[in-house]
Amino acid sequence: MFVERKEYNKLVRVSALALVAALGTAGQAYAAGYALSEGTADSLGTAFSGAPAKAYDASTAYTNPAGMALLDNNEFTTGLSYIDPTVKFSGTATDPVTGGNTTGVTGGSHGNNISPAASGASFFVFKLAPAWRLGFSLTAPFGQRIAYPDDFVGRYQSLVTSVTDINLGMAVSYKVNDHFSVGGGPNIDYFDARLTQALATPLSPVTGQDAFADVHGNNIGFGYNLGALYKFDDATRIGIDYRSRIRHNIDGETRVTVPSIYSTISPPLASYLKSLTTGNRTNVTLPDMLSAGIYHQVTPQLALVGSVEWTDWSLFNKLDISHTNGTPATIIYQNWSNTWYVGVGANYQLTEKLMLQGGFAFDQSPVTDSNRTTRIPDSNRYDLGFGMQYQVLPSTTMQIAYLHLFSPGGSINNSAGAAAGTIIGNYSISDNSVTAGLTAKF
Repeated sequence: MFVERKEYNKLVRVSALALVAALGTAGQAYAAGYALSEGTADSLGTAFSGAPAKAYDASTAYTNPAGMALLDNNEFTTGLSYIDPTVKFSGTATDPVTGGNTTGVTGGSHGNNISPAASGASFFVFKLAPAWRLGFSLTAPFGQRIAYPDDFVGRYQSLVTSVTDINLGMAVSYKVNDHFSVGGGPNIDYFDARLTQALATPLSPVTGQDAFADVHGNNIGFGYNLGALYKFDDATRIGIDYRSRIRHNIDGETRVTVPSIYSTISPPLASYLKSLTTGNRTNVTLPDMLSAGIYHQVTPQLALVGSVEWTDWSLFNKLDISHTNGTPATIIYQNWSNTWYVGVGANYQLTEKLMLQGGFAFDQSPVTDSNRTTRIPDSNRYDLGFGMQYQVLPSTTMQIAYLHLFSPGGSINNSAGAAAGTIIGNYSISDNSVTAGLTAKF
């Protein structure tokens, strides 16, 4: 007995949504949702706090372009991050064909479903005139990497979720007076996604082999960044920054791979599955963000920083996916919620050349137990960071920082569609990240 054609169409359309359902360059996204905060060692060392108001290295070209007005030299800042996350699942999944539980493993090597990865960022600021600065940034502000083994019990929900987002920003700043500065500029954003999952068929339990759907698509979108900074005195300043949403209209393709044994046992089924290869079209809007920060020099040695950030994750409410093979469009509801980040940190100048850093932050997740998926098993997280900076030359500072992410994890009771079954269980999540970098003046 074969599953009806409409069920296969439904399943592959659900697979096609993968272009955005996984959304979210390195590791499980280690800010809430599918955002990535890793950039410089300075930001990691203070748990990403105070960024809109720090304005003491070239990374301000991205975090608040108005802060470039406070830099007296041409500057270059770069960071390279090693991200070592852990995402573990425990539980079961139902088999949509047999009605029983899907056989297989609950995770990858040692139960971890994600591999270490690297991410980098670079920033440049150039002095154009006494009141004008020009800045550039190259970052990976969003990303996702998660891969379950082919025999994962939730393979009919998802297998690989690989999403890369690269942002090139340009900004100018203008120093209005000794207290107030403004800045802003355009962003060019490249978005790429590859997502896979197994397809449940009547031959899956008979042969022990699954067909697989592989979805890939990319797009270039455009946005902008605006910021303002107010300096009360040499000790205290506040900053505010707005990053616009960026819409990506994504054209992609779903490719279905069929085991050769299917053609021997049931040529009609094998032929039908191969016919499900199709083009897809959808759109995703990267969220806009509004952040505010404060920097206060308490003593010549000690500076305190803090910030809050609001992210418009409610934009990820539903997905509309069309198919070039003529099958009806698919609408998938996600129902994400807007989120808040709150962080505090400190810099302590231990010696003339050595500065120590620390920070703690709460990062709210747009995902709850009611809408958690295997592609983004996200949850609230707490960040604890430590770092140090050493001035090796009058114009060059080396930096290194470590951050540990704590998370309570969360439960999952989800189905990607009628032909995917239901996965029920719990996720545990944590991360250790290390970033090294430097800042050079020239």
